[in-house]
Amino acid sequence: MKPIIGITCDYDWEAKIFKLHSGYVEGISRAGGLPLIIPPISACAVSESISNILSQIQALLLTGGQDVHPRYFGEEPHTAIGRVNPQRDELELPLCLAAVQAGMPVLGICRGIQLINVALGGDIYQDLKTQFEGRDLICHSQSAPTWTEFHKISIHEGSRLHHILGVNQVYTNSFHHQAVRTLAPGLEFAASAADGVIEAVESKSHSFLVGVQWHPERMMEDSHMLGLFKAFVEAAGVQKT
Repeated sequence: MKPIIGITCDYDWEAKIFKLHSGYVEGISRAGGLPLIIPPISACAVSESISNILSQIQALLLTGGQDVHPRYFGEEPHTAIGRVNPQRDELELPLCLAAVQAGMPVLGICRGIQLINVALGGDIYQDLKTQFEGRDLICHSQSAPTWTEFHKISIHEGSRLHHILGVNQVYTNSFHHQAVRTLAPGLEFAASAADGVIEAVESKSHSFLVGVQWHPERMMEDSHMLGLFKAFVEAAGVQKT
């Protein structure tokens, strides 16, 4: 039996439709998992639904999308904040925390890495261009096809991500204006860009807890990106047994 992987999806509140890039489903399917899409639900139903959702899946994939509302890490909205999606925040933050506490494999992509960090007690830059202090900031929002390699990241040797990808450096795509700032307790950085922006986080004490800032689901022809999905689904299979 294939492990069932829960995948969060976006919600367009203006058009009143749920949506998800097909790459997430393709990545899980090609890695040997069975995708199960989890749509945002009304706030009043969240608390009673968390345990039911987790009982149906063996792993959780937190997908990309809008900004996490800064109130969840104790800040007011910055003038450069993007669109926020309360329906997603209200479900995904407690769902992520519950999955981690249950020891379930969790993979976060783009918004997903930021959401993992916030759910576990860290914070994020609301806007890199105006808040990041350090070396000269490189471009993190590419004007190139989504599957195109855009900038290089360095992977921390000895990290789980290093073991999965098998390389010290890799080129990734990039579509974000926010990023992890202060790491949550229990998380370690696993990769960074040339300017020092955190590009991946993980927990060595968890069965599989990894967040990446890029979009591997848009780069499925890259063996490294498919390898990340395979490692995630493999961890879900171990969880299942």
